[in-house]
Amino acid sequence: MKKYTLENEFILVEFLDLGGCITKLEKKNNQTNFVLHYSDSETYQSNPYFLGATIGRNAGRTFPPYYLNSDEKQIRLDINEGDLHLHGGKEGLQFKQWSVEKIDETAYNLSYFDTDSVYEDMDFTIYYRLEGNTFIVEMHGNSEQPTICNLTNHSYFNLNHNKNTIENHWLTIDDAEIQLINAQLVPTKEYVKPTGEYESYNFQKEVQIKKALGTEKKLAKLCGNGINLAYRFTDPDFMRIKIELKNDAGDNRLTIRSNQEACVVYTLNSIDDPVILNQEIPIEPFMGITFEMQQIPNHVHEKKDHLCQKYSSITTYEIN
Repeated sequence: MKKYTLENEFILVEFLDLGGCITKLEKKNNQTNFVLHYSDSETYQSNPYFLGATIGRNAGRTFPPYYLNSDEKQIRLDINEGDLHLHGGKEGLQFKQWSVEKIDETAYNLSYFDTDSVYEDMDFTIYYRLEGNTFIVEMHGNSEQPTICNLTNHSYFNLNHNKNTIENHWLTIDDAEIQLINAQLVPTKEYVKPTGEYESYNFQKEVQIKKALGTEKKLAKLCGNGINLAYRFTDPDFMRIKIELKNDAGDNRLTIRSNQEACVVYTLNSIDDPVILNQEIPIEPFMGITFEMQQIPNHVHEKKDHLCQKYSSITTYEIN
């Protein structure tokens, strides 16, 4: 496992060749690391919270745990959360050793040829690069056969200097519908506007994250008293700001744009493994928030065109 660095006058990024895991996204003028990382780098071998990882081949929860290939044959997937296939399963891309090539001081490409998963073979290239105060993540995949591909990056953000919880962070999410989930946290085919009984998940106007935490609503209890939902954007235009996050004091801001149709927002509601994070702080609920830009979760059972031979996504993270 090797660590790599890219930087300019605004941003310092560090990442690992294991899973392409991003361990640092630092705003240089006040030395705030915007992402959570494990204090002990060996924890990335198991990565119980998927910190900073490249997730695939299929991000999110897949249930039933299979997909239909191009011959309409049912391909069974391994299960790694109850009877679900989560984030690519036990051998997901977050556990793979990626080849890393330096392009210049502000850009790297990472490559991996996936030939040993249950999915059809696919060749991947990821670009990490900086442009001014923006960190850009491009993900590309090519396959000779139609296959499943739905990648995302799983960084948890905390913009506070002292890394207390993100409950008082200010969040804005572009106009979207939320995808409802069932008791197993499996995404359904039902979408609703975050109004009425779902108003606590409405972030179209900037509000503090704690608005959605610990409510007594049925959906809140399913989510683990936090946020664990996909937002499907009304307008997919890449130039639109999809997510904006500010820290408690308002002096650090993250702006996210993406060409992906949805974003799974998760507020680290449940802690099962007592790991140590940044600044030697024990992990606790709501210490970070992740924005998983992707296709709609469980799309393999929702979309007729769930297979592809070429995959491409781009997500930008503007640091202020």
